[in-house]
Amino acid sequence: MEVENTRFEVLTTDGFKDFSGITLWEKETYRLQLENTWVECTSDHMFFSRDRNDWIQYQDIVIGEQIQTCNGFEKCISKEYIGTQEVSDLVNVEDVHSFIANDINAHNCLYLDEFAFVRPSIAREFWVSISPTLSTGGKALITSTPNSDEDQFATIWKQANRCTDDWGNPTELGINGFRAFRSYWNEHPDRDERWKAEELGRIGEERFRREHDCDFVIADESLISSLKLRELTSSEIINKQGQVRWYKNPEPNRVYLVALDPSLGTGGDQSAIEVFEVPTMIQVAEWQNNRTPIQKQIGVLKEIVKTCSDVVGVNNVYYSVENNTLGEAALVSISEIGEENIPGVFLSEPARAGQTRRYRKGFTTTNKTKIAACAKLKNLVETDRIRIHSSNLISELKSFISHGASFAAKYGETDDLVLALLLIIRMSQILKNYHPELEQQITDRDDNFIEPMPFIAMF
Repeated sequence: MEVENTRFEVLTTDGFKDFSGITLWEKETYRLQLENTWVECTSDHMFFSRDRNDWIQYQDIVIGEQIQTCNGFEKCISKEYIGTQEVSDLVNVEDVHSFIANDINAHNCLYLDEFAFVRPSIAREFWVSISPTLSTGGKALITSTPNSDEDQFATIWKQANRCTDDWGNPTELGINGFRAFRSYWNEHPDRDERWKAEELGRIGEERFRREHDCDFVIADESLISSLKLRELTSSEIINKQGQVRWYKNPEPNRVYLVALDPSLGTGGDQSAIEVFEVPTMIQVAEWQNNRTPIQKQIGVLKEIVKTCSDVVGVNNVYYSVENNTLGEAALVSISEIGEENIPGVFLSEPARAGQTRRYRKGFTTTNKTKIAACAKLKNLVETDRIRIHSSNLISELKSFISHGASFAAKYGETDDLVLALLLIIRMSQILKNYHPELEQQITDRDDNFIEPMPFIAMF
């Protein structure tokens, strides 16, 4: 049980500090007797030892060891078992994470509430920053409803549930030293199947599974259904060509699409290339990097196109780039290399009727074209008509969420692979007019055809 605190401060070695609450348990306790004071505690409670210049657990203290108090260091005189009783610990003592208990400096418990809803980049950095303390015996309580199956909380949870050693023997704790505990809705005495039916009708299945079944379903309004995202599974990389990850080898009698979403290559946004096979719409390869200049991005594109064309011929490999902003530099690089030296077909969107601006090769992305491609991608994924092998791409899809009238990466995440995939979708929309098999694969149709009623005229 936890009691929240908003009124009191606690004495520490650095003066009085705020703390967020007190936790209460029934546990086995022990008495630590020093020269001039004593304290009762659990076997895993932490005290600072001068001999080791570190925090150590009660069970590891030896007689004669120097333990820190508010008056300096005192020797441990004795240790004895007391029995099971109610014990308490302070939660989240500000800055120092320790407090003075009966003149003895004791380590407090770190408590993190709704950790899954902390911004992903901050959660990762925070967890790294407190890991040294936890690795030397520090304690942490983490409570949260799930928000994703790939964030820091989900990672900690999964590791806490892996309770086996290197030889497969069961262990009390997970491989990260945490014990996992899950509380379900039906454990509440006032909640039954009738309550569940009412709650499902009120908040829907996705939110019910997340909030009450503790299921790791994405909370944000993602482009792809969060239930479908949970079903997506990645595949092993079968080959690496430099930094290009290949998941499937090119095969004869197939057509391949290669799309580049360029970046400056200065360490910011990633440049990304996606490769898909049609008409099957299976992901074949992928590349991403944020330090590769645009000229070399086109070089990577050229090598991927050549690998595919060596198997299926020049006329069965189509490549393209987004031509907005940075895409202009990509078009210049392609021109300098020479289209004739890239063994594939440079695919571009057709010029629109009445277009007054200078026609440029490649694809121009507007909010309208992006939304249309997003809608098509959503349909293909949720109806199992596209196969994604990359764990990186699946991860980006999970954080590709609603932003106003469009979709983009969740704050602190990236979406460059998704944007390259959207370009693949747009390329396939053009090619379906020339490949009947592709047209059948990606065109939306009702499963059942309803015969129209005959027209009846009445006079």
